[in-house]
Amino acid sequence: MSSRTARAGLPQAVAIAVGAALVASAYADAQSAASGDQIQEVVVTATKRTTTVQTTAASITAVSAEDIAARGVVDFDTLAQSVPGISMRTAGPGQTEFEMRGLNSAGGNTSQVGLYLDETPLSSPAAAQVGKVLIDPDLYDLNRVEVLRGPQGTLYGSSSMGGTVKFVPNAPQLGTFAASGETIFSDTGSGGGINHAERGMVNLPIGDTLAVRIVGSITDDSGWIKRLVIQDGAVGVDSGAFPSVFRPANFYTAPLQETINGANTTEVDSVRTEILWKPTDALSITPSVMWQSSQQGAPSAVDVNDDPTHPTVPAINAHWEIYDTPEPQTDNITITSLKIEYQLEPFTITSATGNWHHELYISQDATEENAAAVGIPVYDAAAGGMGPSGPGPSAPGVEERDATSQFTQELRLTSNGTGPLQWLVGYFYQNLDSDWDEWAINPEAGPILGGPNLYVDYQPQVITQNAEFGQLSWQPIDQFTATVGLRHYHYSLGQSNTEWGAFTVYGAEGNAVPYNTYASQGASGTDPKFDLRYEFSKDLMVYATASKGFRLGGVNQPIPVQPLGGSNAVLVANECSLQGKLLLIPISACEAGVLLQAPSTFSSDSVWNFEVGEKATLLDRRLTLDISGYYERWTNPQIATNLAGFGITANGADARIYGVEGELQALLGPEWDLSVNAGYTNAEFTAASPITGYPEGYSVPDIPDFTASAVLHWKHEVTANVSLVGTLEGDYVGTRTDAPYGETITLLNINSYLVHLPSYGLLNLHFGPTGDNWNASFFINNLTNKEALLDPQPQIDLQMAAYARYLVNQPRTYGLDVSYKFH
Repeated sequence: MSSRTARAGLPQAVAIAVGAALVASAYADAQSAASGDQIQEVVVTATKRTTTVQTTAASITAVSAEDIAARGVVDFDTLAQSVPGISMRTAGPGQTEFEMRGLNSAGGNTSQVGLYLDETPLSSPAAAQVGKVLIDPDLYDLNRVEVLRGPQGTLYGSSSMGGTVKFVPNAPQLGTFAASGETIFSDTGSGGGINHAERGMVNLPIGDTLAVRIVGSITDDSGWIKRLVIQDGAVGVDSGAFPSVFRPANFYTAPLQETINGANTTEVDSVRTEILWKPTDALSITPSVMWQSSQQGAPSAVDVNDDPTHPTVPAINAHWEIYDTPEPQTDNITITSLKIEYQLEPFTITSATGNWHHELYISQDATEENAAAVGIPVYDAAAGGMGPSGPGPSAPGVEERDATSQFTQELRLTSNGTGPLQWLVGYFYQNLDSDWDEWAINPEAGPILGGPNLYVDYQPQVITQNAEFGQLSWQPIDQFTATVGLRHYHYSLGQSNTEWGAFTVYGAEGNAVPYNTYASQGASGTDPKFDLRYEFSKDLMVYATASKGFRLGGVNQPIPVQPLGGSNAVLVANECSLQGKLLLIPISACEAGVLLQAPSTFSSDSVWNFEVGEKATLLDRRLTLDISGYYERWTNPQIATNLAGFGITANGADARIYGVEGELQALLGPEWDLSVNAGYTNAEFTAASPITGYPEGYSVPDIPDFTASAVLHWKHEVTANVSLVGTLEGDYVGTRTDAPYGETITLLNINSYLVHLPSYGLLNLHFGPTGDNWNASFFINNLTNKEALLDPQPQIDLQMAAYARYLVNQPRTYGLDVSYKFH
């Protein structure tokens, strides 16, 4: 289908949907007998006012606590699979990167999707080779999750160019004691074992004006991936010229020194405490603190040595190693916040203060990569090789440490009342400190390199942002509302860099000679939003939106280069990679005497979003149908790319994106209800970009063309207090392309490297009895035991022909989930 045909068909599809909704609405209004069963409206605060999904003129999905519990969802990674228009990649707890509406977020300083815990924004590390990762908070005792699609720059700022996700916890309850608990036991097949989780909540009233709510959880999952350590000397060094190297023929059949089962075992502990003090009816003060710690023995990734552009699921879910090098990952975050609301008659004053600190540690085995880069034909140091990689300061192997702290303050005034004119004004301040450190060390490599250091880098960055924003809505008649919003921002950032080692600028002069750089950047701008809404009736609304979003620019790590014939082979490889990208010549034809420079900074990117949609509530509130269509223009996109293994962000060619999202909820009868949603996205670059390597017409990476989900829920009343409940959920992710980390992609070689990932579908089943205050559910997740390659692993080490690892999903897992509520 051509772009012109798709653009013409989108308004027609929306018009047909609106017409069908009008007919159905008229039919529903004509019914004289109404059933008492109706779809319950979900209250949201997406517009920083209290509304409902069906009255909010935006493409939004809201999942209630009841729905989360019925489906047995415990984390947002799982929930996101059932939300239209959202895609993700994840290497484990705390290492998830979210994308919406065709906007890839692997590059850049900030994520494309804003993540909020109530009023506190949670930003990704400014520089991290694992991507724009965000925490995955435990969903126990949440009131709801809100997913807003499309740019939310007016109200939510620079990290919400693709959309925003809000986790809204249950607030403390005054004058009421309440408690709940949940225990989950399960077993994972295909190499896994026993898993368990315990969760609990207690709400303690203290007098008439104070209450405390405490929520805690412990989750322990067995891994299912093997780590296989080959016997010393059983295999030779990978053959070929770096980075096009290949493992020897006997690599996967060589005798093993050790087998570690369940290498990717995971433990997540979390505590959240919130206090509500309401000294008067008009004033509420809510401080809160959350702590979450995630420990994973290794990433959920397996070796794939197959067709590099069309990989398939391996026969064994395992990672092979030359030496016994564990790959632990840890993620710790502490979030404190203070929310104050004071209601006056004309308006409400809200102050939201957030302060958090996030530590992410990742360690990976780099033995093969390092040996291939240096070109020595043996591994063992005793025979003249470099020996194993690592250990770093706190873990074995190559280590990355991302330490991020952020302070934010938002102050806003929101009009009250029901008059035709409603307004909101506010101010936002952000101070983000992000420190990216990496250690690539070979302790036994001194005789070859003059010391153990291959690449050591300390890269702290500070981002400061100020923004003023406002939104005005005017309702001249009951059916019509016009809204205009504006956000003016100014940001500044500074980044220093200190690095040393054999693979750095001064590597030929000494293994520990430091190279220091500093760069800064700043910009100001304005993000507008225009929205028109018309209500044909209380059950049918159509809207049109034009909105803009932006993302901060940033600074790259310095890329060491040297002309052909220089003394440092690694620096020459970097220069040849630059020539391959910018001069469009084969890397093997690198020209002597040429010295190019990689971009040291990248500028802001932005997107304009044009959207139309309808929201219909039909058949006496027994069916809802929401459809939206959009067209986006992504200008100056920040794209992650590589130069011989050094990752950078570059501003590539513009992209155009269009798509459709739809959600349907239906009560099928006294015992059945159905939810179905789907999203289609077409995202392509409109011109060729030598620096990123993507030709005109190629798809934006990591964006599935189609996503869909269906949830069928059954509830049969056995007695007045006991029912049988069942939930069957199916989630589907379509085909997508991606670029493995470490490969130098150019306009000439992209077809030799670009990965084509197949579609996949997952099926989950939950069934069991439930009472007024308790529930016991037997479940099977991944019912068909589908094995899917999710993404190339975002990693420190390079993806090479000999060393390609892919993230995989959890095998079939079955168990029992028991919960109880006390009042």
